[in-house]
Amino acid sequence: SSDLYKAIKTMILAKVVGHVVATQKCDELRGSNLLLIVKLDDDQQPMKDQTWVAVDSVGAGMHDIVLAEEYLALNKERYKAMSVVAIVENVFRDA
Repeated sequence: SSDLYKAIKTMILAKVVGHVVATQKCDELRGSNLLLIVKLDDDQQPMKDQTWVAVDSVGAGMHDIVLAEEYLALNKERYKAMSVVAIVENVFRDA
């Protein structure tokens, strides 16, 4: 069925909490900086057990709030690494 080849893409707010050093990387990740990010909840607080490694596409630094593209592929041929795609300055939300 074609459902086996679909992927789910969402955007999440996250905070940079660390860097990942890898001496050997696959071709897709070679030359990339890897960040440790934690997903933020609706109150912009870090969520428990919601930490990932993401490719830094924008030069984010420690403690930056970032927008990350969460890409969940349903098969390994269509896998794509999670990417940090923006550094967030402010979040405005109705009370």
